[in-house]
This record gives sequence, structure tokens and C-alpha cells, in this order.
Amino acid sequence: MEPTGVKSAPVHSDNLPHGQSYLEWGAVWGGGVVAIATSTVLGQFGSTGGLALGDPMLASGEPSWQVLVASLWLFVMALASSAGGGYIAGRMRSRWNDAPKTEVEFRDGVHGLSVWAVSTIVVAAFAASAAALAALGVEADATATDLPANVVEYTQTITLVYGFATAAASALGAGAAWWFASLGGSHRDEGTDVHLLTPRFLRR
Repeated sequence: MEPTGVKSAPVHSDNLPHGQSYLEWGAVWGGGVVAIATSTVLGQFGSTGGLALGDPMLASGEPSWQVLVASLWLFVMALASSAGGGYIAGRMRSRWNDAPKTEVEFRDGVHGLSVWAVSTIVVAAFAASAAALAALGVEADATATDLPANVVEYTQTITLVYGFATAAASALGAGAAWWFASLGGSHRDEGTDVHLLTPRFLRR
């Protein structure tokens, strides 16, 4: 017998059909596609704009400024793509009017985090394929000629730096996706005009 004055929370919402999930994959995939496209475009800008300029190795055999700039650009790519994809997912998902504001924010944030997860897995798969092909080429070159010691040391250093930068940027991207998805959900509920989010010269 249930104690007097204590109400048990319903297992299923009255507004949500039994067996249906609060997670809307349409919004997640839409945000994920935007996130992947943003990463691709920013990656092209980085590789053809400034990161391709200059020698990655100094005359002394040490890594040049290009390593630091490329690492910082990874953070820009992760934050921008995760923020854009998360915002779209949060704003485009349907809201079930069965929960307080804190729960709504959580659901929006989960959609943003799902966008980050999907885009991260896809980008990681492509990166792994590209790295495997590059490794085959390096192995073929290594069998033909012995690499200098400074080149080997440089390769190990650059791999470590890029690996740490990628992991850190990915972690920050997860936070950005969550926060901007919650922001998108808030704008959805408030009916924020899209013109407030675009520059004045792009408005009608």
C-alpha cells in the first residue's frame, strides 16, 4: 500500500505513446550532417589557407609554428561544428509538454550530445581510413630509404601533439554540442526570430 501523500511518478508519459523514444533521430541526423559538413569546410580552409604555408620542420629539425596553429585550428573546427549541429538538433526536435524546464533542457542537451557522437564516429572512421593509407605510403618509403633520426623524432612528436589536441578538442566539442542544443531548445520554446541569429546584411 502506497504511503499517504506520496505519489509515484508515471513510468510512461500520457503524451508519449508506449514504446516511443524521446530521442528524435531525424533531428540528430540533421544536426550531424551539418556538423560533418562544417568540419569538412573548416578543414579545407585550414589546409589550403594557412596551414599549408610554411615548412612544418625548421632547419634545426624541430617542429615549426605550423604544429601549434594546426592544433589550435582543431579546437576551432570542433567547437564550430559541434555548436552548429547541436543548435540545429535542439531547435528542430519536438518538445513533449510533459516535463519541467530542467528535464526539457536535459533532453535538448542529449540531442546535441548525440549529434556530437554521430559526427565524431563518422569523422573518426574517415580519418582512420586516411591514416591507414598514409601509413602504407610511409612504410613503402621507409623500406626504400632510411629516415633520418630527426625526422623520426619529429613524426613521433607531431603524432603526440595532434593526438592530444584532437582528444581535447573532441571533449570541448561535446560540451559545446550540449550547451548549444539547450540554447536551440530554449529558442524553440520562446519562438526566437531567426533574423536575430543572422547578420543584418543577410536578412530580407
